[in-house]
Amino acid sequence: MILQQAQDLICKSRLKKSISSFLPSKRRKWKLYHNKGNLLRLAEPEKKRFQEEKFKNLLRQALNSSYYSGVLEKAGLNPDNAALEDLKKLPFLTKEIIRRQGDSLLAKSKSRLYQNASGGSTGEPIVFYQDKNYRDNVWATMMVILEMCGWYYGARIARIWGAPQDKRRFRTLRGRLIYFFQNTRFYDSFNMSEENMLKYHYDMTKHRPDIIICYASSVYLLAKLLKEKGLMPSYPSISINTSAETLLPHMRSTVTEVFGREIYDKYGSREISGIACECSAHRGLHVFEDNVILECLDPLTGEDVYEKPGELVVTDLNNLGMPFIRYRIGDMGVISRERCPCGRNTLMLKKVSGRITDNFYLKNGRIVHGEYFTHLFYGKRGIKNFRFIQNREDDFLLHIVKDTDYAEDCLKQIVCDIKKVIGENTVLKVEFKDKIPDTATGKYRFTVSKVKKGCL
Repeated sequence: MILQQAQDLICKSRLKKSISSFLPSKRRKWKLYHNKGNLLRLAEPEKKRFQEEKFKNLLRQALNSSYYSGVLEKAGLNPDNAALEDLKKLPFLTKEIIRRQGDSLLAKSKSRLYQNASGGSTGEPIVFYQDKNYRDNVWATMMVILEMCGWYYGARIARIWGAPQDKRRFRTLRGRLIYFFQNTRFYDSFNMSEENMLKYHYDMTKHRPDIIICYASSVYLLAKLLKEKGLMPSYPSISINTSAETLLPHMRSTVTEVFGREIYDKYGSREISGIACECSAHRGLHVFEDNVILECLDPLTGEDVYEKPGELVVTDLNNLGMPFIRYRIGDMGVISRERCPCGRNTLMLKKVSGRITDNFYLKNGRIVHGEYFTHLFYGKRGIKNFRFIQNREDDFLLHIVKDTDYAEDCLKQIVCDIKKVIGENTVLKVEFKDKIPDTATGKYRFTVSKVKKGCL
């Protein structure tokens, strides 16, 4: 308790905020943060001009990429004269193109970029690169999102999260110091056994976080368990911020009932972060139009659609090192021109469908977040596509589509890592496929569990 009070004192101090604001590495980020809040309320003409200038700058940088220089030349597009309407002249960027084109997509030297990787909601692992401008905007956008969720400077945060790169950061001394000064505690969402969830609950009861940032299904699992045990959480004091997968109505209802706090859903991906977020009006998710151009296209005609489902296509305006222009992110959604009563003047993302990740109930009592298995494929070359299926608690099937640079050793390592989690005595069969079909809903699912407990 004394240590937590000391941490609060440090994290909430004006001195810390002043030092942070004036550090060269943070000064630009704080400026971006302040600007983003104002940009959300720009009138339509000013917003369009601002977005168009960022679009032109993106195209100028894209000319440094051998892939995009050819694309722009073929489209007859001069960045200096480009308008937002010219975006439609450009082809889609797909995961297949990213894997096939590789470094030819880079507009800056690799030495100036940060490598990242994603399994993606379509189950097609890709490796990509992002620049400092992108990272600074991610930080600033996250600050705006937290503020929309009721955050104040120094507020206590609990992260029920599981991305390996984030967990690795937490385990280092530098990472622990960063989380300390951010007043943040980390809880592993890739090991949601009943025992661990109860440990998380009791620790958060002592820690008393103001805000929980979490995977949607992880906080839902925790809420279900607490409800079944008759435990009433005294946390968080402000709100819950969900992301990484679709927050279904029954999940929102259960979490709200148990925790008694507002939920703010967020939409983004490892490739393009900070696409949209809810505000207190809960009329949908505000699209961060200073970060992205978000299209919603009729799957049959390719025309823009509003107020009805379409394919979401995203252009990232911040990553100038490896442009993502008209990226087919793999999700369906509904976009609305209806304005939110909160006063923010943005497009509204009314619904995202299909980003559902299964939880795996194992024979040893563990509940493993399905995204754990997709992370095992992150950055792995030679595997074009995959699907991991749980038939029974001890019976699993892995479908693999080989890429041209497939290596047996890579797959052996993935299988070994999977077995460490599901248990050495379980059955894991590997089948190679030419193509893995979509589900009946039309959405690709990279993890599928046929073992169901409760209503999940």
